[in-house]
Amino acid sequence: MKILIVRTMPNQPKLGMYNLQEIGLAKALVRKGHICDVAYYNNTKEYKEKIEFDDGKCFNILWLRGKKILGEGIYPTLENYLRDYDVIQVGGYIGLTSFFLNKKYSEKTVNYQGPYYYKKNKKSRVRAFVMDNTILRLLNRNEMVVCTKSVLATEYVKTKKINDVTTIGVGLDLDNLTKKENEVKSSDFVEKIRDDKGNKKYLLYVGVLEERRDILFLLKVLKEIKAKDDDYRLIIVGKGKKKYVEKCHEFVMKNGLQDYIYYCNEIEQDSIHGVYECCDAFVLPTKYEIYGMVILEAMYYGLPVFTTYNGGSSTVITEENGCILRSDSAIEWADRIRKIISNSDEYVKLSENAKKTILSCFTWDQLAERFLEVYRKRLEKDNVRK
Repeated sequence: MKILIVRTMPNQPKLGMYNLQEIGLAKALVRKGHICDVAYYNNTKEYKEKIEFDDGKCFNILWLRGKKILGEGIYPTLENYLRDYDVIQVGGYIGLTSFFLNKKYSEKTVNYQGPYYYKKNKKSRVRAFVMDNTILRLLNRNEMVVCTKSVLATEYVKTKKINDVTTIGVGLDLDNLTKKENEVKSSDFVEKIRDDKGNKKYLLYVGVLEERRDILFLLKVLKEIKAKDDDYRLIIVGKGKKKYVEKCHEFVMKNGLQDYIYYCNEIEQDSIHGVYECCDAFVLPTKYEIYGMVILEAMYYGLPVFTTYNGGSSTVITEENGCILRSDSAIEWADRIRKIISNSDEYVKLSENAKKTILSCFTWDQLAERFLEVYRKRLEKDNVRK
C-alpha cells in the first residue's frame, strides 16, 4: 500500500522535535512493508527530502510550498502527487484541504481528527460552526472515513452525522526514548533534583504554563499536600506568557511554596528522561487536551498520571494504570495523590501497568496495524460502491 500523510498546520516543523506524529507513523508503516511519505508545509522552496532509519528503511518528506488561509496550510501543488498514492491521510474531519480531498478523492481519503468539543474554545467552535454549515454540507458524509485521536474526538465527530469513525489514539516514537547510555545527556537541573531527592516525593508537570493547563490549581494542590506532608516537591518544566507566569509566581510567594518547587523553563529532550526517572508521579490538571503527549511519555517512564478527563486520558488511562479526577477540589486531588503514593502496592501496580499500556498499545509500531485496518476499510468501501 502507498500512503501519503498530509499535515495541514501552516508552519514548518523542525525534524529534530520530539515525536512528530506524522514521522512516527510513517516509520511504523514502512516497517510493516508499506510505502509511506509525509507532506509538510514549507514557506520557501518546494523539494523532496529522503529520511533514512533502521539501517536501510526510508520514507520521503514532501516539503510543499503552502499558503496560510483561515489558519490552515493550503498546498497548490498537492494534487500533482496524489495519483502516486493509494491512501491519503489528512488531519481533521473538515477543513479546506480535507474538503478538497473528500470531494475529489473520497475513494482514497482518510481523516484523522484530534479536537473535540470544549465550550471555552470559542475560536475553534466558531470555525467548526462555519465549516459544518457550509462545506461539510457539500460532502457525502456516508462516504467519509474518519479515525480519531481520542474517545472524545470520536463522540464529537459522530455529532456531525459522520458514522464511519474509529478511535485509534496517538503513539510514542520510541526511537526518541530508547537512546544508548552514552547518548543520554544530563544537565545542572537534573543533577540538582537528583542530589536533593533523598526521601522526598517528586510530582512532575511538563508543558506550557497557561490557564488551560490550570497551573494555579496545581499550585493549590501542592499547598494542600504541603499542609499534611512536608516531603513533597513539585517539579515544573515549561514556560508561558509573562502575565500568567507572574500570577503563578505571586501565588507561590504568598503561600510560602518557593522552597517546594523546582522550576526549569526548558530542558533538552536528551535530558528530560533524567527528570522523569527522579519523579514519583505526573500531574496534569488540564481543562482541555486534544491528546497530551506528556501523558504517554510519563506512563512510558512508569509514572502514575493524575489528570482530568480529557482527550488523552479518555483513551489511555484506566483505573488500573492511572488516575482520572473529575473534581475541581484541590483537597481531593491532594488526598488522592498522597493516598496512592503512600500505598506501595497500589503505586507499583499503577506504575507497572502504565508502562505496559504504552508498550503494548500506544507506540506507533503498535498503532500502525489499526491505521492499516482503517485504510483497508476505506479502499474496500470504494470497491463496494463500484
